[in-house]
Amino acid sequence: MLSFKDTHRSISKKTVMLHYIHDQFGTIGSILVALIAFTFIILWIAAISGLHEYPYSQRRKLFITVLFILLPPYALIWLAKDMFRQYKILKLEKD
Repeated sequence: MLSFKDTHRSISKKTVMLHYIHDQFGTIGSILVALIAFTFIILWIAAISGLHEYPYSQRRKLFITVLFILLPPYALIWLAKDMFRQYKILKLEKD
């Protein structure tokens, strides 16, 4: 069974990363780091859900989903490419 000292020690180890980020970036910087990380996570999830709207075969969707999970920057690049493609389509429809 863990004593209070063991529990207190393990909690303090978990916050070391947060203290390090705060020491390196300051208050505003750590808030910006958290905001940017949160934004990238949301965009990553949007890329995965956007992929499944395309009429790809199930095998291709599975392969690309695995790539998105293993290489998150690939998902963001794919999302940016897809957004640009949709922008061009909307621009052509407008004309």
